[in-house]
Amino acid sequence: MVQTLIFLPILAAAFLAITPYTRIIYLLCAIALGVGSLVSISLFVSPENIPFYFSDGLKILVVIADVVLLFYFLYQGIAYKNRLIIFLSLLQLVLYGWAESIAPSAGAAEMIVDDLSKMMFLIINIVGGIIVFYSVRYMEEESASPFKKRLLTIGLMLFLSVMNAIVCANSLLLFFFLFEMTTLASYLLIAFRDDEISRTNALKALWMNQIGGVVILLGTLVSIYGFDTVMLDALIQNSGGMLLLSVALLSMAALVKGASIPFDGWLLGAMVAPTPVSAMLHSATMVKIAPYLILKLAPAWAETTLGDTFSAIGALVFVAASYLALSRSVFKEILGYSTVALLGLMMALAAIGTTESMALATVLMVFHALSKALLFLAAGVLEKRYHLKNVEDMAGIAHRAPETIGYVMFGFISLTLPPFGLFMGKMFAIESVSSLLRERPILLIVLLGIIIGSALLVLLYFKVSSALISNSSDVEERETEILPLGFRFPMMALSILAVLTAAWFMLLQDDSALMLFLLPLVVILLLPRFIRKMDRYDRIQPYHCGEKEPFDAALVYYEPSARIKQIIYWSFGLLFVGVAFVGAFS
Repeated sequence: MVQTLIFLPILAAAFLAITPYTRIIYLLCAIALGVGSLVSISLFVSPENIPFYFSDGLKILVVIADVVLLFYFLYQGIAYKNRLIIFLSLLQLVLYGWAESIAPSAGAAEMIVDDLSKMMFLIINIVGGIIVFYSVRYMEEESASPFKKRLLTIGLMLFLSVMNAIVCANSLLLFFFLFEMTTLASYLLIAFRDDEISRTNALKALWMNQIGGVVILLGTLVSIYGFDTVMLDALIQNSGGMLLLSVALLSMAALVKGASIPFDGWLLGAMVAPTPVSAMLHSATMVKIAPYLILKLAPAWAETTLGDTFSAIGALVFVAASYLALSRSVFKEILGYSTVALLGLMMALAAIGTTESMALATVLMVFHALSKALLFLAAGVLEKRYHLKNVEDMAGIAHRAPETIGYVMFGFISLTLPPFGLFMGKMFAIESVSSLLRERPILLIVLLGIIIGSALLVLLYFKVSSALISNSSDVEERETEILPLGFRFPMMALSILAVLTAAWFMLLQDDSALMLFLLPLVVILLLPRFIRKMDRYDRIQPYHCGEKEPFDAALVYYEPSARIKQIIYWSFGLLFVGVAFVGAFS
């Protein structure tokens, strides 16, 4: 079944490359979604772990592919005269060659499917599969050749294969190769439209993510010299020596891939790509490598100074990114910054290392994938059908696109209110972290970060929501929005999954009093009627000297000064480097 998850997307992509018929393309995407979902669910309910051992021939193929990939990065750096990419590519080639030349040849499993891998399969193949299906309809309205339109769907399909493989990787060298394959996916898909800004942002994403590859290789070298292993399971079973340095270096790669400040620039720049790319790579699936990696490493650094320090950094990222999101006006950038913030929270909880905190981080991963995928797909509809990107231009859009805005509002509700897992997860996280303060005082930073960051995100979502439902009373009739099935089905499916997952999560709780948190669902059911009634009112300020002064909540910004931004980025840059020092001296 695991092999099906890895090779089925490749097979489907091959058929997509040769068929020009839209109905067949939809059918192939539906088959991949259905089979991938069923296999993922079957693996999830299966109790045993599954190891995979590579043959010598397959190991050689991986090495060759890795070297070719690094030389491709070098070529791109030379072609576009980017010195950073040239330097980082050469550095990676040297470090990779060094690690491969001294890596032990023990017969350990290169891939292991464990409970965390199975949870990731659900996110990748269900949420990711829905996004691939959506991309077919989205690309029909893209100004490109028929083959290039299919090429984006093919790229997303192949990406599912890479993601299914990376969440099973036990060998650090294999993990490095697949990590850089996700970097390649980001680079190619961000540059998809092939204009100047797309290419510039793609190059930024390339060199920033290469930094993550460098620290993975450094962590691998430390693991080899300290413990004579490149296997992640063997590494985290050790103690003392250079363990925490190796773990610290690997965790730094998570900060890069999760676009934590100061690496948020690559994810924000990625928003120039077609919306399915933003939904798949930069919100729902790829960036989940960050909390996934921290969850894998957590047993090695639980209740250590390094773990607590990293948790504090994640909480600070949660606050800072939430604050910076308030200064954005482009809808996808707002979603991007809130993704950076919530990834910081997931990593903070995962790094604490207790069973409860790790479970909460996993819950946040699942609900965030569903909610953010839904919001990005709705953003794509607004972009394609209504040519709207900036929030301040969306006044009255609830009248023109009631169904789409309904999905947006549901997405915000699922991120903000109970019984959905992001609210419940943060509530339980506050309780969990509070219980640890006596033994681990540094976690006070995490507790305050959860509280402040959550308040800022609620402010952000309500600010955007108020802009979306704002309207003038001179609109007499509500337009009927007709969404194509290729847009409606993915958003409806994600909404239904969010509700079902929330119900499942609540049923798992032993406390019957928590059922009171189901009451906000009434708000969701009444929301369409509420928005319709708002058409009766002129939502503007009173007369001033005979003139009406309009008020748009979307224009209320919290723009930090250039100096504050500089302080934020330099501070987090120093914290990023500081992770390695804490690991070295712990």
